[in-house]
Amino acid sequence: MTAVLERLTLEQFREKYADEKPYWEFWGGEAIQKPLPTRLHAKLQLLIANMLQELGYRSYTELTLRIDPGWEPTPDVVASLSPLREDYPTKPVDVVVEILSPEDRFVKVIGKCQRYASLDIPEILVLDPVEQCAWAWRPETEDLVRVVGEYRFRSREDVVLTMPNVWLRFNKECATE
Repeated sequence: MTAVLERLTLEQFREKYADEKPYWEFWGGEAIQKPLPTRLHAKLQLLIANMLQELGYRSYTELTLRIDPGWEPTPDVVASLSPLREDYPTKPVDVVVEILSPEDRFVKVIGKCQRYASLDIPEILVLDPVEQCAWAWRPETEDLVRVVGEYRFRSREDVVLTMPNVWLRFNKECATE
């Protein structure tokens, strides 16, 4: 992630960075650019969004959250059980997924997950398309925990995301290119 060191108001940030790609995020007065997504990142992002749809969520990619006026993140995937009526959600969504890029620093990702948790987002997942591993945020420990087998959603206890199935589908998608 690239940070611009000038202090900005939220309005200045939106005016200057709203249409630039790769996307920028507002972190308490700083503009932070998200890394350029790789092919694997983009492939996994689409797959996870589709799998969440299959599990009964409404999913969106690269949707900016406007829940906290001091922080406007753009998660890789956002999912909600109910329809999102606003262009930019101002209330917590049910699921946020971050997909690691090669230049991501894990300490920064943990900080991002802490911020998502402070916004009362119940499901926070981090996936690594290169190492093919996943983590879930655990509020009890305020840390990421490795997910090896199944991830059972808190927002819908009857719904399970099976990580071996995620990686199997991911590898099949990548092999067909």
